[in-house]
Amino acid sequence: MTIRASYERHPDLGCEAVVFIDDESMACFQIQRELVGSDRPDDGYCISTGAGAPIYGAIQQWRRVEPNRLEFALTHPAGRLFGDSELSFEITPVGDDTVEDIVAHVERLLR
Repeated sequence: MTIRASYERHPDLGCEAVVFIDDESMACFQIQRELVGSDRPDDGYCISTGAGAPIYGAIQQWRRVEPNRLEFALTHPAGRLFGDSELSFEITPVGDDTVEDIVAHVERLLR
């Protein structure tokens, strides 16, 4: 399964995100974080389906297993939301981003 990946920065919303979307099912997995200096307190990163409440601290581990394949181990509540506690998918960057750019954004957002 190949997933389209993009980095989005929304100063008007005070957040940034790495968004993974499956074009076939339209399933969405987002890693979000408040922008430095935003009006909201920084509670760390969260994940979301793009609709509904975010889950903070939901990724137990993640790794890059192939040049364009990422794997995420999720907490139990996040696993229930996404239907599995292990997510693994190949990514295809959208726009000017490269796989390296997406990986760097994921690393930074999860710090």
